[in-house]
Amino acid sequence: MAKRANTSAQQRVCMNSAKFSNISVRRPEIRVHYVSKTRPKITSHRQRIILYVILISAILLVSIAFTTNYEKSHNNLVPGNQQVRTGLIVPLYFDPNGSWGELISIHKQYPNVPIVAIINPENGSGNNVSKSYLYWTQMMESSGIVVLGYIFTSYGMQSPDVIEQQAMNYSIWYKVNGIFLDEVSDNSSASQFYHTVVSSIRALGLEYIVGNPGTYSPNSITSCFNLTVLYEDPGLPEAGSFNSIVNGTSRANSSIISFNVPYLAPSWLESAKKYFLFIYITNLGSPDPYDGLPSYILNEMQMLSLQ
Repeated sequence: MAKRANTSAQQRVCMNSAKFSNISVRRPEIRVHYVSKTRPKITSHRQRIILYVILISAILLVSIAFTTNYEKSHNNLVPGNQQVRTGLIVPLYFDPNGSWGELISIHKQYPNVPIVAIINPENGSGNNVSKSYLYWTQMMESSGIVVLGYIFTSYGMQSPDVIEQQAMNYSIWYKVNGIFLDEVSDNSSASQFYHTVVSSIRALGLEYIVGNPGTYSPNSITSCFNLTVLYEDPGLPEAGSFNSIVNGTSRANSSIISFNVPYLAPSWLESAKKYFLFIYITNLGSPDPYDGLPSYILNEMQMLSLQ
C-alpha cells in the first residue's frame, strides 16, 4: 500500500474554508400569530342564511319542548280509568271571587282528592274572553284541579255548530281540560246527536267530556261521555237506591249531584263512594244552588279523603 503524502496545516485550513463556503445556512422562520379580539364579520350572504336557519331552528325546538311539557302537564290533570278515590265535581256557576281561591286552598289541603270544576261565564262560553275567568282557570289548573267549560244542549235540540263554537272558545280562550254538557236527553232517539257533538268536541283536543242528563240515560247516549251525572236533585237519595240510579253504568263513569242538603251524612257518603266516581253535595238550594260553595265543603273534602 502506497504511503499518503503529508498535508500542511495551512493547506488543510484553506481546504476547509473552501468546503464550507459553498454551504448556505438557513435561519429558522419565526411566525407570529395574532389573536383578534373582535368577532369575525359575516360577509357572505350564504353564511347569513345559514345563521338565520340555525337561529329559527333553535327557537322552534325550544317552543316545541315547552308546548310538549305544557300538554303533558295539562293532559295529566284529566281523570283516567286508574282513578280509584272518589272526587268532588263542583259547578262554579258564579263569577270568580274568594270562593274560587277557597276551593284551590282546600284542594291543597287534600291533594289526594280529585276535583273537577265547571266554569260558566255566560250560560256558556260567551262571546268574549274574560281576563278574570282566564286567570282563575289557570290558577285552578296549576293547583291540580280539572277545569271544564259549561255548554247546554237543550236535550238534543241545540245547534251542533253552536256547541262546537262554544267548545272552541273554551279551548282557545281558557285552555280548559274538557267540556261539561248540560241538559242531556234521556231519550235514545238523540243518540246520534250526542255522538256527533262529542266527536266534534274531541276533534278540538278536548278529550274529557261529562254529560248531565240528571237521571238515568240509555247507554247509547252515555257511552260517548267519560262521566255521566245520573242524579241531580234536591236532597239525598236513599243509599238503597244507588243500584237503580246507576242502572248498570260503571262506577268509573257515574256521578251524582245533590243540593239543598242541610248537613252531611258520613254513612251515606261512604255508601255513595262505592257507586260514584265524583260527588257533589251542597246545602244551597233555590233559587240557585250553584251560586256559591257549600258551607261544609271542607268537611266534604275531608270525608272523601278518608277513602
